[in-house]
Amino acid sequence: MRGHDAALDQAIREVAAVLGDALVRMIFPTPPTEQVDFPETESPHVTAG
Repeated sequence: MRGHDAALDQAIREVAAVLGDALVRMIFPTPPTEQVDFPETESPHVTAG
């Protein structure tokens, strides 16, 4: 049985972080944009009347 290797543990955490970041970038290729607020008359949920 191998002993505890701190350097290996750190390398595994770093590789996991890089792969996790790459996965998120693949799933969400563009950064989220702020939602534009519409005036109440142009809001999709408001009916004119």
